[in-house]
Amino acid sequence: MTWILNSISWVFGHVPLRLAHALGAVIGCKAWLFSRRKAEIRGRIMDCLGVEQAEANQIMRRMYRNLGYTVSEFFRMPHMSESEIARHLVFNHIERFPEKGTGYIALVAHTGNWELPAAAASLYGLDSLHMVVKSLKPPSLNQWVCKVRSRWGTHIHDRRGSSRDLLKVVKAHEPLVFVLDQNMKRNWGIFVDFFGKSACTTDGLAHLAAISGYPIYPVFCRRKWEDHTLVVEVGEQIPGPADRSPEEVHRVTAACTKAIEAFIREHPEQWIWMHRRWRTQPLVK
Repeated sequence: MTWILNSISWVFGHVPLRLAHALGAVIGCKAWLFSRRKAEIRGRIMDCLGVEQAEANQIMRRMYRNLGYTVSEFFRMPHMSESEIARHLVFNHIERFPEKGTGYIALVAHTGNWELPAAAASLYGLDSLHMVVKSLKPPSLNQWVCKVRSRWGTHIHDRRGSSRDLLKVVKAHEPLVFVLDQNMKRNWGIFVDFFGKSACTTDGLAHLAAISGYPIYPVFCRRKWEDHTLVVEVGEQIPGPADRSPEEVHRVTAACTKAIEAFIREHPEQWIWMHRRWRTQPLVK
């Protein structure tokens, strides 16, 4: 599989960016046309955002287009120069992060291109970044993806079995990137409100913030269609937990999830609506 991935990457890496985006748009269009889940996704958008069917269809089509762009950019990443990244990726309010040597947690979600900002963070002075992710299958694909993600020095940790490694990161006062918009199995998460419905969400971020005392910053990427750039917004600090009590862990997890919801409401086409975020539901008593 590796040689196939490398070959595709070579193609995307050796054409102009706008042509790569055009190829990505074709991929996104094909995915939308052949998707058997259009009715499900459209219904989810209508339910969460309270929009009519026509607007939901438009959001869904642009979502697939954004995904196609993101795929093209990810394959391009092994060949991207620092100057190209500087033209393509912009960080706003990066000064909100603490000074170097002080740890923090960057709360992220699958918005815009969620891959490039974390991978290229060191080029913007954000060194020693550690990212907690879900491993992919098969292992050869996971290995290739992790290699791309870590090209500029970002450290990758599997969300399962990484507790000891993350404690070492905390002791070294190094920053963490935590993805919080994925559905969790019932025994791996807690339920918080997301678009008015209970969503099973990992409580790992809140526990790490309680253990470390790290401040939490929402960091969301959005795509500017008009000039083919990515803008990363560093938001205001979210108050961390006072302790590891269930009430504090729930409060912080809910606040972080609410920050993700607010961004999605403002830029709905930039989130992955095909994700079955509410698959796990509370047990009926």
